[in-house]
Amino acid sequence: MKCIPITKATLALAILTTVLLAMPAAAQTTTVNVSYTWTAPSTGSAVVSYVVEQSIDSGTWTQIATSSTNSYTLAASVGHSHRIRVAGVDASSRQGTYSDPSDAYAPDAGAPGQPGKPIRF
Repeated sequence: MKCIPITKATLALAILTTVLLAMPAAAQTTTVNVSYTWTAPSTGSAVVSYVVEQSIDSGTWTQIATSSTNSYTLAASVGHSHRIRVAGVDASSRQGTYSDPSDAYAPDAGAPGQPGKPIRF
């Protein structure tokens, strides 16, 4: 077996390479906050909360939240189409019918941001 001498430069390069490979990639935007609002029903009992459902890519409706106000902010996944619908709930826990669904919205993270300043190593 042949011994290969390790110089300070070789060791420094090995450490630098290890550090650079271990650094996490820049954070990618995977969700975008999308705010929705709606009007309260004009008939029936008073609403005390709303059930919020979501459909992703025209899939099944899934309850994602309840809201005590007539607004909701959805963390929508980039690259997927999202719709929400809501139903009012009264003080006796009776749920009304669901609203018409929102228009589909597919958020786009946009172009990449500005990279860091290049440094000489």
